[in-house]
Amino acid sequence: MGRVALLGILASSLALAACEGGKMQKMSNDELAARMDECVAGNPTSPGKVTACENVRKECERRRKEGNYAC
Repeated sequence: MGRVALLGILASSLALAACEGGKMQKMSNDELAARMDECVAGNPTSPGKVTACENVRKECERRRKEGNYAC
């Protein structure tokens, strides 16, 4: 795979991460907990799903720091 292709994949992953991050903050506790459960049960391997699950994990951590233990 060429460098241009790798840069394209990296840029896409970063864009996906940025989009998901904003949605996560607006998500209800129940929905966020359900997504976290899906990530844990599914053990994703595709780059897009791994990134999405990482964003879920980060949002759970952010909420925990605020005293919200939803997930």
